[in-house]
Amino acid sequence: MSEATQTSMRDARDAEDKRLLENGEITLLLAGWVETIRGICVARMRGPVGEDAAQAVCERLWRELKAGRHRDGKYPFRVIVHSVTKWVCNGWHEPGWYENEFLEFDGAGADLSDDVVIDVTLEQFVATLPPGDGEVARLTYLDGLEPAEIAERLDKEPNAIYQAIHRNKKKLREWLEE
Repeated sequence: MSEATQTSMRDARDAEDKRLLENGEITLLLAGWVETIRGICVARMRGPVGEDAAQAVCERLWRELKAGRHRDGKYPFRVIVHSVTKWVCNGWHEPGWYENEFLEFDGAGADLSDDVVIDVTLEQFVATLPPGDGEVARLTYLDGLEPAEIAERLDKEPNAIYQAIHRNKKKLREWLEE
């Protein structure tokens, strides 16, 4: 997929998110992000607790949007979604982390946006792979695990993991050049 295509798709999504936000259509706005939030949470939390984290992210975004937060258009909604998701997953085991505070952005939007683009691009790539290679790619690129950890987690021989990583690198280069 070319950079121009990715950029135009991202711009179209940002425009639609902005329109929904301006019209107060919070339910539709969040509905468009549920699968992305779920996928990120399950990948980051490495297991069923990711479903609970995804629910917490959606609830958090719902409360903040209902309270009038994030309507200034300072950051694209995708940046807010990915930031809240990362924040929830990182603080999941801290008692009371979600209850009373609104998430404040401190002007690091450019860095957050870059992280979001990379994560979204990798998620899109992983979705194109067959299940076995896709799982290895998810654990390698999105979770940052080492080959030995992946082999142990998937109950595979390390050599099989190295071969899958090699195939995935080749496919990723080809995919990015499209």
